[in-house]
Amino acid sequence: MSQLIKIDEEYAEWIQSVGARFRSMRVKAATKVNQEMLRFYWSLGKDMVEMHAESRWGSKLYDSLSKDLVSAMPE
Repeated sequence: MSQLIKIDEEYAEWIQSVGARFRSMRVKAATKVNQEMLRFYWSLGKDMVEMHAESRWGSKLYDSLSKDLVSAMPE
């Protein structure tokens, strides 16, 4: 800890506050990302049900879909 932090109590409290806000925002950001990913997965599942995907393309659809999506989006 720097000497300034040891001397100035107000500064030390501010640093702790900044750290706490950062951690809080990081949790909120992760939660928002998770919400959006769940929406995507639900919409993908809905698309597959609406298209009657398994009966249309067979039981190997899920293996093929997985490989095709990885190929289309390698990142």
